[in-house]
Amino acid sequence: MVFSPMVGTRVPEKWQQKIQFLAQASGCTEADVVREAIARYLSEVFPDDVMPEAIMSAIASHEERGSKSDIHVINHTTG
Repeated sequence: MVFSPMVGTRVPEKWQQKIQFLAQASGCTEADVVREAIARYLSEVFPDDVMPEAIMSAIASHEERGSKSDIHVINHTTG
């Protein structure tokens, strides 16, 4: 059996309702919906040809110069 790490987080109630709706509408589980959303997001942020270390290095470089205009890190705290 392949080991699959567990990732957990709290989400706003509105997100949870949307996840439930998508799961019911598509006939899959809520976990499947969340996995698909994460996969789509990560494929945009970390394309296959870009390593996460390179992206973090670019962020650090911009922060050292005091410029964050080209890099946006999303912090979702509300729905």
